[in-house]
Amino acid sequence: MSGKRTASTRQRWLIAFAACTGILVIRAGIPRPAAAQALLPIADRAGDCTVQLREILRLGDPGDPGTIGSRPEITRTAAGEYIVASVENRGQLLVFDSGGAFLETLGGNGDGPGEYRVPGRMRPGSDGSLRILDLVNRRITHVSPDGGLIETTDIRSLHGLDFAVIDRGERYAVAGFGQVDDVLGATTEIVDRGGARSSSLGATPVESWVVNFFRAPVAVDGEGRVWTTRAGEYGFEAWGPQGGSGPRVRLVGDPEWFDPGPPQPGAPVSAPAPSIVISLRFDRGLLWAGTWVADEDREAGGGAAPSPLELDRLLDTVLDVIDPASGALIARIRRDEALRGTGDDALLFGVREDGGIARAVIFEPALAGPACPSSMSPGM
Repeated sequence: MSGKRTASTRQRWLIAFAACTGILVIRAGIPRPAAAQALLPIADRAGDCTVQLREILRLGDPGDPGTIGSRPEITRTAAGEYIVASVENRGQLLVFDSGGAFLETLGGNGDGPGEYRVPGRMRPGSDGSLRILDLVNRRITHVSPDGGLIETTDIRSLHGLDFAVIDRGERYAVAGFGQVDDVLGATTEIVDRGGARSSSLGATPVESWVVNFFRAPVAVDGEGRVWTTRAGEYGFEAWGPQGGSGPRVRLVGDPEWFDPGPPQPGAPVSAPAPSIVISLRFDRGLLWAGTWVADEDREAGGGAAPSPLELDRLLDTVLDVIDPASGALIARIRRDEALRGTGDDALLFGVREDGGIARAVIFEPALAGPACPSSMSPGM
């Protein structure tokens, strides 16, 4: 089921460029969404509870046959191995053991079965298998624990940026951009294993392909609901797995630190970057949302542009933990680094420069403090 590429050369260039550089480009106007069945305001103050990030591992050594890259995607498999995808490795995935030692490479550069152009988001299965979203070939490749090809799902109708597995792999929720009812829009689509779309979760019309190509995160909670985000907003929507005319729950906040843009020319290198939600995860009923915001310590006009490995000079991460049933803010921290979520939705990671070498720093997040929910205490 190898996918035929139908995007224009310019569209492919934009996706690969954004995956490699992470640079923001101008976002089209976005209309307000339809009212949700339940609209909950997100509180802007947390009690005496905070988030602790414990470093558990670093990946990437000069002797490895590939690089972690400046904008990698990372996940942890059911066997505890770490898989790294980056544009710089030209379609090859790097595999590390649970202790961070390099093991092997998987895949290769190309359009054939088991090959990738720009491998992006990766989702591990409980059976040890792995699903990889290819941003340029526009397909999801399902491979066995030993790297053998199981299945390829063609999603040519959509430029996917993130996806989640639903119905035990029978369907996917794919977030990205594509034609919905003959209108170009930012959307999350439900597609089956054959690539057929069954429903759209809140498509938002945009004026052109020149949009914000940061990943639009998507997550699935314990009730099987699909959670999505909307570009330019600090808000989260829960949809039933069958879609429908609107979300079941909508959480909306208006924190003063969230600046939706539009981005200034040169952002985020020579001008402040607008805020964007970059990661979603669920842990025992709580929603963890990571938002990139302009670095508090950056100097206006900032001198020489930083290298691709110095994203921490440009962006901070605000990490919120929210009760989706009430909108209560359980905890919030702001870190002076750009953190992303892993594909297994259990960890966070950043990329740091170490002697000119990109290294991925893996963190395990946990709640700590007397006001934290007892079921979420560290170590539980």
